[in-house]
Amino acid sequence: MPDNYDIGLPEFDVIDRKESSSGDYVYVLKLKDELKEQYKTCPQCGARMHVHKKSVRKIRDLNERGHNVGLAIQTSRYRCSNKDCGYICSEEYPSIDSGKMTIRLRESIKEDAFLAPFKEVADKYALSVPTVALLFKEKADELRKEAEAYAPRVLGIDEVHLDRKYYGVFVDIERHSIIEITKSRSKATVKAYINSLPNKENIIAVTMDMWAQYRDAVHDTLPGVPVVIDKFHVIKELNVQMDAVRASISNDIREREARTALKNNRFLLLKGTENLTPLQAQKLRELLEKYPMFSDPYDMKEIFRAIYLSESRAEAEATYEEWVRILHDEKHLTCFDSFINTVNRWHTEIFNYFDYPYTNAQTESMNNRIREIDGAGRGYSFEVLRDKMVLRPYVARRSGAVDFSVLDEDD
Repeated sequence: MPDNYDIGLPEFDVIDRKESSSGDYVYVLKLKDELKEQYKTCPQCGARMHVHKKSVRKIRDLNERGHNVGLAIQTSRYRCSNKDCGYICSEEYPSIDSGKMTIRLRESIKEDAFLAPFKEVADKYALSVPTVALLFKEKADELRKEAEAYAPRVLGIDEVHLDRKYYGVFVDIERHSIIEITKSRSKATVKAYINSLPNKENIIAVTMDMWAQYRDAVHDTLPGVPVVIDKFHVIKELNVQMDAVRASISNDIREREARTALKNNRFLLLKGTENLTPLQAQKLRELLEKYPMFSDPYDMKEIFRAIYLSESRAEAEATYEEWVRILHDEKHLTCFDSFINTVNRWHTEIFNYFDYPYTNAQTESMNNRIREIDGAGRGYSFEVLRDKMVLRPYVARRSGAVDFSVLDEDD
């Protein structure tokens, strides 16, 4: 073993490295001679200390190149030579915790517990799930002190459905991160959360879906701050109506084969034209030629989507009014009346988008991530799930993701 071999634990010298038949590495270590000096004199009475007992302390460390790593530390216990004092102490190692692992291994397990299911982490390190959960809680308690609540410039409000219950999800839209999850999505809960935010006057807009309790909560706590229903949720409602049209027409078609074809190709009618592949576009044309009763509803659906290409709120509102006129006066279609009623009820909030073009669409992917993490954990407690989502960005930065926000400080 080279004299200068360094395993990144500064208080130790490496005496030897052994490899077991199973491929595990075991490093034999001793405390550096200069650090042993502190144990030569009794801190209580100043008398000489002597070695009372020698032993080998077995510690687990981080894996090395796919190999499990153990540390065999040749440690000593010291006793004061002054019989009237009798002070006893053991060598202390800054890199080792009070248990049987290095601090860096403990931190690695903690971080992994945020980024992977507890069972997966337990299997990786040959630990019990309760041990991983305990280390996760330790890390969460540390990070919670660092993750201070703040009011984002643009607040997103959404919900996620887990185990037959809705949880509130609050998002920093500009940073694309979840900042809180609450046990309820009720108006009272939303109001309490907003009121708890320091400097809530910094909020310039709030995005949400069309849930009246969210809107009412924002009006009560942030008077004058615009509520924005982004295009994602509006188009989602439009597609619900378009699919109802498809289902209604399909029910009137007697041929079973035709009904099956319409069901299997529903995505062609719902997907935006610009997002279709050439093959899908060809299939859509064939579908509309074979079933022309879908043509007008489909065309009107696409015309409405084009409203979001408007360059101003005034243009968007005028285009919408013209869309309604064509729908009723020229096409004589009533199939979108329910959607029109929805737009009219939320007219201000929907068209606020053109003054505040923020989207809540990313919250859907975040909600899917919440569901994935909850499912992988086989039903974490609310507290664990909340910590995994809200505190996760702090762990991710320390695990290798680069925080480029420092560049903004120079602007």
